[in-house]
Amino acid sequence: MKKYVLLLCIVALVFTANAQNNSLETKKSELSTEEAILAATQAKIDALKAEIEKLTPEVHWAKGGFAALNFNSLGLTNWAAGGVESNSITALGNIYRNYKKDKVAWVNNLDLAYGLIQNAGQGIRKNEDKIDLFSKVGYQASNKLNYAAIVNLRTQFAPGFDFSNDTIPDENRNAISDIFAPATILASLGMDYNFTDYFSVYLSPATGKFTIVADDDIAQQNIYIPVILDENNQPFYSNSFRPEFGASLNARFKKDLTERINLTSTLNLFNNYTDVNKDNRKNIDVNWETMLNMKLTDYIGMSLYTNVIHDDDIKFQQFDEAGNAIHSVALTQFKRLLGVGFSYKF
Repeated sequence: MKKYVLLLCIVALVFTANAQNNSLETKKSELSTEEAILAATQAKIDALKAEIEKLTPEVHWAKGGFAALNFNSLGLTNWAAGGVESNSITALGNIYRNYKKDKVAWVNNLDLAYGLIQNAGQGIRKNEDKIDLFSKVGYQASNKLNYAAIVNLRTQFAPGFDFSNDTIPDENRNAISDIFAPATILASLGMDYNFTDYFSVYLSPATGKFTIVADDDIAQQNIYIPVILDENNQPFYSNSFRPEFGASLNARFKKDLTERINLTSTLNLFNNYTDVNKDNRKNIDVNWETMLNMKLTDYIGMSLYTNVIHDDDIKFQQFDEAGNAIHSVALTQFKRLLGVGFSYKF
């Protein structure tokens, strides 16, 4: 009896082993079939993607910008703390057109601004005026490094006046700026390093800077082009045009911080190492602009603009208590503009 029981156990074990082997082979066969189906499906997907890519027109240009109209109004009645009533309006605009194909990239940006303000007891005065055209073309040398060339034009729309001396009536003030008086043109060759898609630094050891003062009356004030005399007591430059050659740096940051907040900041540095005034060669021209745009609603926005400028060639007249000019000095210029108004991004 024991022999029959042992035989039955052996038969059961053999049957179980065969069943497991058959199940394993079945699963392997199913897996092989599914893998073949998956490979065929992936091949079909790849073929469809290739056909779609061929049929899709190439888009090399990216474009956009924004426009804003800001208002500010201050009214005071029996205000014990004092103050001056004022009204102001500022128009801001930005347009960009960027091209990208293979290893070639071309960035174009135009910033425009114009603003007027009227304080109680005073006439209408300009408080903002800017034309800034920037163009950079680059050829990719590596993943983040480009050979690049930059051209940058800066000027303004309308006449500007110096209101630092309150003893002069507005109608007797002389213009100290106007369209292309001054205008600054920078042209350079260098290398552009893209740290990220929103931050890049451009460095050029070969930059030409050209200052133009197209208005003779403004040019004769020698505000933007210093008078430097040679050994024959003759000026090195005319008071309407000054060429400079040196090194420059351009750092640009432009990013949407959130869906409704955008920050753009540009730092420009220039050093003229061919200045005939050798003491001035160690000085660096600084121009740092920052714009923060916030959309409060679809069409209402707030903007904050700051601009820091320092140029040792631009002199400011200093006056005594009687209003007499005593000397000229180079000062750090700072502008801040905060406004709320209509805005549109396109």
